[in-house]
Formats: sequence, C-alpha cells, structure tokens
Amino acid sequence: MSSAAETLLSFDPSLHHPGAQHQVMQAFLSGRLPHAYLLHGPEGCGKARFAIGMAELVNGADDQGRLDPNDAVVRKVRHLQHPDVQFILPTPAQSNLKEDELRDARREIAANPYKRADFGGKNTFIGIDTIRELKHEARFKLYEGRRKVFIISEADTLRIEAANALLKLLEEPPDNLMLILVTANIHRMLPTIRSRCQTVRFSRLEEQALVDILKAHAPKADPATLPSLARLSGFNLKRAFDFLNRDVIKIRDNAIDFLRKAVLLHRGQEIMQIIEATTARRDLEEARLLLWFLLLWFQDLLHLRSNPDKSQPLYNADQLTTLERFMGFTANADIAAIVWDIEKAVQAINDPRNYNPQLIFTDLAIALHRHLRG
Repeated sequence: MSSAAETLLSFDPSLHHPGAQHQVMQAFLSGRLPHAYLLHGPEGCGKARFAIGMAELVNGADDQGRLDPNDAVVRKVRHLQHPDVQFILPTPAQSNLKEDELRDARREIAANPYKRADFGGKNTFIGIDTIRELKHEARFKLYEGRRKVFIISEADTLRIEAANALLKLLEEPPDNLMLILVTANIHRMLPTIRSRCQTVRFSRLEEQALVDILKAHAPKADPATLPSLARLSGFNLKRAFDFLNRDVIKIRDNAIDFLRKAVLLHRGQEIMQIIEATTARRDLEEARLLLWFLLLWFQDLLHLRSNPDKSQPLYNADQLTTLERFMGFTANADIAAIVWDIEKAVQAINDPRNYNPQLIFTDLAIALHRHLRG
C-alpha cells in the first residue's frame, strides 16, 4: 500500500518540497547535519522560507524531528527574532542605504519570507563588511539555541572579496555553526564554495501550492484571481506577490491586444495608443510586464504545439480558446525568432542608455508583424 512518496520524511508540510525535506530530515535524525548547505533552484520557489524552516528544525524540534509551531523557540526563529539565527540579504552600498530601509526590509521578510526585499530599485549585493560581521559573530558562544544558523539569501550576489572571506569560514567553521546559502543562480557561485556545501536542489512549486501560500500571506486578496496570478508569475512566488499590487490581468490582456494590432499593422493609431499608455510611466514597469506576458504567451503556444493533449500547465490557461485560435492563425510562424525579438526588446528596455521606449515597442510591433504574417 505504501508508495515512495508516503515514506518521505518531513518536518513541516507547509514548506512543500518533500524531497528536500526528506534529505534534510535524514541528516538530522542520523546526527550528521553538515556545517553548510547550498539550497538552489528557480527564483520564487520558497527556498528562503525553507532555510528558516531548517533553522526551526535545528533549534526547536525534538529528537524525532517534530516541530510545535506554538513553541517559543520555533516562533522566535520563524519571525527572525532568535539571537542565534541570522538572516543575511543583499543590500545597497552603505553610502546609498538608509537605516530605516534595512529595518523595513528585515521586518517585511520576517513577516513574509516569500516576498522580494524592496530597496526601491537600488543595486544590491553582499559585501565584505557583512561577511566580516558574520565571522565575528560566529566566534561567540551560543546565546540560547542548540546551533547558530546563518542564512545567506541570494548568495550569488556575494562580491568576490566577500565570497573569499566566506570561503575561509567554510573551511574552518566552528562546531556550533550551520551556514545555509540560498541562490537561484548556482552557476554564479564560486566552485570552491559549492564544493564545501551539501547541495539541495529545488523545483518550482505547483499552482495550488502557490495559491495556498498567497492566501496565507495575503488574506485580503481576491481568492478568485490567485490561480491566474500564480500562473502569470511563471510560478514564481516573489513575482506573484509583486503582482498583488498591480492589475496584471489588464496588462496581460493589453499584451494580447498588442499582438492583435501587430498582426494588423495598418491600424497604426490603435497600436500607438497601447504603446503610449504602456510606456507613459517613468519606471517602465508596465512596459516590462507587457513584454513578460508576451513571452509567456509564446511559451504557451510552443507547449500547445508540442503537447496538443495539454498535459503541461499553461500560463494563460484562462485564455485557452484564444490561444488555440492564435495557434491556428500562426501555424507557420517562427516562434523562436519571435521570442528572440521579444527578448531583445526586454534587454533594450532595461538598458539605461535607451531613452525612447516607444521606439523599442514600435520596432517590436513591426518585427512581430513580419513573423506572424509570414
């Protein structure tokens, strides 16, 4: 009767990722937890929250790995208030960082570790001073926990001198220290750091898992919209929480309308109305989102072409009929060339040297017209 999935060990079902939980629990129960873990996988799949859950396990679970969510130690760790648990995140340079910005970012992560830390678009990284402070803290005895746990979020943003300083700590860690590095870009990590960590690989969460997490952390959000937000985020929790503050369904629909107008390019006035409305804001976030939704649209077309039985989840599942009509109309279109043109537009819109986003979208409309009309 029992299946492989039923025999997996787990310490907190709300964290999902049963395979990763099993790997960690096996080490915990055997008393062989390594001094360093590297959690890697797609952005927005809950790795940072999982790392906090590991800190709860190490400091608050009984010898069978059972956690009481109401236990004082577990609650302290979960809210990042435990003196032996440190959560490190990339920040702007000290000269460009206000004290209240860092305080607010830490408070937001403690309340919802699935969200993106917001520093107003400033460039962020983990510098040498941060790692020096960690190394200094690592020398002290435990305050009240069983083990110090240092979580380094977005570890791929370590500056080279910071990475080298961290490497020394990995080579000679104190017995009471566990380092948990978290990254969505493992290829950017120094091989010498990767080789000194136990790696745990994560996959993207399924739609229902994202919806459950969104409901738990955004109880005021319209539950009817959450499945669409989960899909349109590309199953990325960080992006999904960003979407809660925008009418992304309307922007996605504008992207579909942009495609229709691009096919019928002689309606130049109509497509220019879309372009002007999309690029009107100075931060150009709406323009970036429209390009993002164009990419998702053509990814769905590729999925439908290769999986006509619809076995793969579609980002635009609520627009299936429109997708199928569009696929029939563009049966001979070179989707790879279209995606390449959209990605070039993404690069151009993100390049600070480009001062004419309207021109970028006009060029894209002409390129899409050429590809879609054959």
